Amino acid sequence: MPHLNELDEKYRDKGLTVLALTSEGVDRTEAWIKAKGAEFAYAYDPGGLARQLGVRGIPASFLVGPDGKIVWQGHPSGVNDALVTQHLEGAITKPLYEWDGDAKKIKKAFLDGDFGKALAEAAKLAADDPFGEEAAKIVRRVLEGRVGSLTAALEKGDVLTAYEGAKALAKGLKGLPEEEAVDAIVTRISKDKDLKAQMKVQEKLLKITAEEPRRKKDCDEQMDDLKRLLKGHEGTFVGAQIEAKVLELFQLKGRLQY
Repeated sequence: MPHLNELDEKYRDKGLTVLALTSEGVDRTEAWIKAKGAEFAYAYDPGGLARQLGVRGIPASFLVGPDGKIVWQGHPSGVNDALVTQHLEGAITKPLYEWDGDAKKIKKAFLDGDFGKALAEAAKLAADDPFGEEAAKIVRRVLEGRVGSLTAALEKGDVLTAYEGAKALAKGLKGLPEEEAVDAIVTRISKDKDLKAQMKVQEKLLKITAEEPRRKKDCDEQMDDLKRLLKGHEGTFVGAQIEAKVLELFQLKGRLQY
């Protein structure tokens, strides 16, 4: 755990928050925290989140990007400087729970995805409080990071993420310079037959794997459907997604009893 303390201290002001979750009791948890010298934040979860995330082994770590999506998962030992710095762009450098007073209006608009209103509220606050300017920079940086991530997603072939992300983001960009760039992503995908076809395959992938298999037979059925879906898409981004899911199902099948 020492390396998590180091990462927390090193990147805290750049947007990294290290948070440990446990289903253990308070006494046992606090004794562990003291014995290990953990200095990062920790909280209690009865197991609901772990089930939602599909955790099957402890300890397990997840790195959530500035856009709220899981960008990495694995053993805590795999969390290092290179991994963290790779996903810091667009991160919030001041935790939202510290945005109090009039800054709460900025926070609410930001969490609602209304970047235009968030920036307008930040400008109002800046007249009386220097944090208004800082908040505006943070909101602007997050916005730029999200637009950049959507552009990158489209370029690497993750069409569904780019399309759905752009449509969602566009709702809060009225009057902002980024509105044009985000609208361009939606328009490009909507008018490109090949991109629309790739997105359709990604949607089918999600539909096929919507329910987690409970039996070996269920795994086989999903794998068969995925292998049929893979035909003609080998070597593409969505093809890699399908192959990764097939491997995941194969491993799950090996852990199931029947």
